[in-house]
Amino acid sequence: MRAYFKFEFIQFLFNKKNIAIYVILLFFACFYALKIAPSYDPIEKVDRDEIEARFLTREDFLNNVVIDENTYPLTQFAAAIFPEWNEYDQQRLDALDDNDMKKYAEATYKWYEYSDFMIFRNGKGFLYYNSRYYTAGNLYATEDGHYAYMYSASRFKGYADGSSDLSINVFEERTALQTLQRLLHGYLPLILLIGCILFTADIVLKDKRNPTLIKGFPISIWSRLLVKGGVALIGSILTVIPLSVGFFLIAIQNGLGDFNLPVPIFSYEAKAFTSIAMGEYLFQNALLILFWFVLLISLLLLVSVLVRNEFANLVVGCVVVFAEFYYYVRGLGFVKDIQWYPSSYVQVGQIIAGYREYLNNSVALTLANGLLVMSLCTVICLLITFIVSNHRRFKLF
Repeated sequence: MRAYFKFEFIQFLFNKKNIAIYVILLFFACFYALKIAPSYDPIEKVDRDEIEARFLTREDFLNNVVIDENTYPLTQFAAAIFPEWNEYDQQRLDALDDNDMKKYAEATYKWYEYSDFMIFRNGKGFLYYNSRYYTAGNLYATEDGHYAYMYSASRFKGYADGSSDLSINVFEERTALQTLQRLLHGYLPLILLIGCILFTADIVLKDKRNPTLIKGFPISIWSRLLVKGGVALIGSILTVIPLSVGFFLIAIQNGLGDFNLPVPIFSYEAKAFTSIAMGEYLFQNALLILFWFVLLISLLLLVSVLVRNEFANLVVGCVVVFAEFYYYVRGLGFVKDIQWYPSSYVQVGQIIAGYREYLNNSVALTLANGLLVMSLCTVICLLITFIVSNHRRFKLF
């Protein structure tokens, strides 16, 4: 079996289609690092001019307002809440002037906490989050702003309490590790899973071109399928090599970051955030992606022995990965048990961060449930493949 594994792995590495996939991923990584990442414009950023303008506007109001029994209630409300708001903004301005990142983090976490409390609970209709949440007709702007402010408060509290080196790039999540975090929260998982599908789609059916050579290895069909699955898994994992080039380019530009940086994790049950270290967050993402690789490879091996068509492999794999786009509606988890659909766990970064719990109003879209669902599906696929491949009438070609 070792000789057959070596044979399959060499074939995989020198397959022109596979080489093209790695080259495309390398190009994508470099393009992202050199063009897209530098233009990243976070909504919640360190903008001294904005902080100062907000502070001076409120300060001018407080210096000129006259409160008596005839004052309009909203004016009284503003006069009551603006002093504490300005206190935090003043601390942030002073910290920036002194280049005291720790002090800035502490004041900023209090600012976000206070701002969210006032806007979400006491200021609906006349107090608003950052205006950029209200663009493009966003019907959930308030909910998005609420999540973002809670997230930022948790993040900056972690910075204030932690021992990591702090900088503007860290605060704006521009470092290489934080960029990777943002990509895992976005489309990177889809790219990795599509790559896995492309690697696996022809790994069984390519043997049609050399049936005599393959028959020279005296191993069972089931063993051959396991070896092919192992090679596809290793090949899928190796996609980190071309992608890591972009990671190091970003690290050169904006710094590596710190594996101890806090990553806020939302709990729908507690309606609050906790934090885990960046290293733990990345490990959990890698684990969930690994389970996805195993599931997709198992599924495509099964389709290969049943349908024996490469295009069918591509269609089935893509349907599984993109199925969520067909049924997803915000809040669906409140009325439907979508935690039992493997496709609900494609956005692995959002699953780990608890963002999918928030979007779907569900306590069940968790890492543990994702691993359970994918493990069950993988076992079912492998069991059916084993039964079919060991049937005495079955021939692979």
